[in-house]
Amino acid sequence: MATRVSDVLVQSGARRPGCRDLAVTAGLAAVLGGLFLLYGPLNQGPAAWNVRTPLDEHVPLVTPMVVPYVSALALGPLTLLYFAATRVRLAQSALLAGIALLAVAYLFYFFAQTRMDRPEVTGGDPFSALLRTVYGSDDAYNCFPSLHTGFSVVIGVHWLWSGHRAGPYVAGWCCLIIASTLLVHQHYLADMLAGLAVAGAACLLARRTVAARHTGEPPEAGDGT
Repeated sequence: MATRVSDVLVQSGARRPGCRDLAVTAGLAAVLGGLFLLYGPLNQGPAAWNVRTPLDEHVPLVTPMVVPYVSALALGPLTLLYFAATRVRLAQSALLAGIALLAVAYLFYFFAQTRMDRPEVTGGDPFSALLRTVYGSDDAYNCFPSLHTGFSVVIGVHWLWSGHRAGPYVAGWCCLIIASTLLVHQHYLADMLAGLAVAGAACLLARRTVAARHTGEPPEAGDGT
């Protein structure tokens, strides 16, 4: 019976990842990092179309949700470092999914740019201040598909695939990040749904690609706790 795709990514065994695996992981990380450098130049107008719907008008502004929103900036790198140390194949799959997600998103940002109409945030509380910082550091373009949503899907799905007992909790936090994209008015519903769709497809593609490369090889070492 053929080895299941998920088994190839997460199984434990006697050997640790070799130099080739580490080199592939480092190469994928370099490609992903290079792609992120293109985010700023693409984050500008003019907007080519508007994806706002009547439903978006009923989404409230919930400033405390800025906390899970900004947490994504730390959760992604920490996840990759953990997987690289314990489950290098999962790290490769997550990196490849992130590369595919950015490649598709950048096509939209270049050819079909969108813009988010943000509200004025006037509160004097720490959450409002942090949200104003987010607005000030990120122009209101590069919205469709939502990268916060997409990378949250990549992170959450790979944690669930890891079999680690923390997986459901991390995935749950990723769901909060996805919700925050709407509740801090960084994205419209269409942005979020597109991020879910693109990231879901990217995860499946990446998993199969990495599994196909490793099928038939001895399993890597790692703790399955």
